[in-house]
Amino acid sequence: MKKLIPLMLVFLSAFQIHSQKLIQDVSKTTVVFKIKYFGSYVDALFTKVDIDGNFDQKDLESSFLNATIDVNSFDSNNSYRDEILSKDYFDVKNHPTITLKSTEIEKVAINLYNLKADLNIKGITKSVTLPLIVSENGNKISIKSGFTIDRLDYKVGKSSFLLSRKVITNVNFLAVK
Repeated sequence: MKKLIPLMLVFLSAFQIHSQKLIQDVSKTTVVFKIKYFGSYVDALFTKVDIDGNFDQKDLESSFLNATIDVNSFDSNNSYRDEILSKDYFDVKNHPTITLKSTEIEKVAINLYNLKADLNIKGITKSVTLPLIVSENGNKISIKSGFTIDRLDYKVGKSSFLLSRKVITNVNFLAVK
């Protein structure tokens, strides 16, 4: 038993050294989206985003990116519109968060990856594949993604001639390893 304890400590410390746990730079992490309304685009963002990740290009099986977005942090630079969208479109009272749970990360090319994940909006979960552009500089990492979702897949609002179904989303995640 005495020999087993030091062996376990060596094993655990080796695992921690190999780990690429990411510490989010909250001030530089953004989730911005735009949607066409009455012929022109309306930009908005979520100001409270928590991304938990572990990324190692050499060990993608252990890598993951999970996100939780506080829907109450929705900001379109118009408080009246924000209140209506938060209440009527996002139903923030019953669904205060949007979550993304990573299931797999696969390499596509140099610095390009696909993140397969489950996206939950308003209690509806769909499997998605999001493109990732990963840049590393020393212990800093930048992960960017641009993708489009159909808001009606998640029952965000109703069908409308004025408001597009397609929501263009851009994520910039900056972290330190």
